[in-house]
Amino acid sequence: MKILIIENSIGTTGAMTSILGSTKPLNSEHTFLFAIPTGSLAKQKIEEHGYKIFEIPFREINRNLSNNLMYPFTLIRNAYRIKKIVLSEKIDIIQTNDIYNLSGIVCKLFTKVKVITHIRRMPESFPSKLYKLWTVIHLKFADKIIPVSHANNKVFEHSSKSEVLYNGLPSYSQSFEYKTTNSKELYILYLANYMNGKGQNHAVQTINRLKDLGQPYHLYFFGDTNNNENNIKFLADLKQLAKDLHLTDKITFCGGSTNIVENLSNADIMLNFSDSESLSRITMEALYFGVPIIATNVGGTNEMIVDGWNGLLVEPKNIEQMTEALTLLISDENKRDSFSKNGQEYIRAKFNRDMLTEQLRKIYSSL
Repeated sequence: MKILIIENSIGTTGAMTSILGSTKPLNSEHTFLFAIPTGSLAKQKIEEHGYKIFEIPFREINRNLSNNLMYPFTLIRNAYRIKKIVLSEKIDIIQTNDIYNLSGIVCKLFTKVKVITHIRRMPESFPSKLYKLWTVIHLKFADKIIPVSHANNKVFEHSSKSEVLYNGLPSYSQSFEYKTTNSKELYILYLANYMNGKGQNHAVQTINRLKDLGQPYHLYFFGDTNNNENNIKFLADLKQLAKDLHLTDKITFCGGSTNIVENLSNADIMLNFSDSESLSRITMEALYFGVPIIATNVGGTNEMIVDGWNGLLVEPKNIEQMTEALTLLISDENKRDSFSKNGQEYIRAKFNRDMLTEQLRKIYSSL
């Protein structure tokens, strides 16, 4: 079959990386093509996988009134563009990579193409009325709905169209053996694009509250702004906050990661204090490589982390809990080693790549 994946991201995100990872094992059975926003920074990465790309001038709903007034007209035009791709490329399935892109659904009204909708972000990521509207539309018109965790399946679990499909484990040629010691400065890693809600500000506040533990440590941020104005401002505010709190000797802000495995191999502790996640890919990657992690108990994170056994869960925006958890891991080398071992065993069994590939294969066949 020919499958057109509509990926709305303007940069490399966990959602885009996940969809690339899930398609790769099925390349010999199906032909995958991608529709991405015009000028997306993710184009090169998709091309590296050998996929044909179509650039579409997608428009997202935001707080700009004039932009939102133009949205319906842009949606119809884009659906027409996608219809032409469907007909010329003889597409069998459109697979939209999140709920907020309706172009595949609108295209379906003019063609016989089947539509799969991934549900990747949690409802609280969007205005509630808007999310309810999207939910009604996809439940009515999508042929299959695929939430990536049980947490973001709650709205859809009553529907026979819905089937939870976890993101598969990462596929890397590189590997390393996690080893930590209290005899050196501990490397604390925060790997996420600079964006309000991703929790980097909570990590800075946490570092500010840490007392003298007798153990040197340093926090390293890695992430992109994707040239987004709001993200650029968010990063500038983060740097100013670290400066105002006199933490410049404890925190380093780095650009986007070019080698995630190398970043993780340097890390003694991983942090993910995001305000909202469905099934965080970077949390999965940390567990896969055995890096002890502290993460917020949001979305499907507790489907990966068993609190106190293979990692630590804290409530979102709760700086006190974050400080207590980080203090514990910095101070307890045995706890870090235990989390490392348990995390690898648990995640590799529950998110087995071959098992999830077979599940996706059956979903395609059913359509």
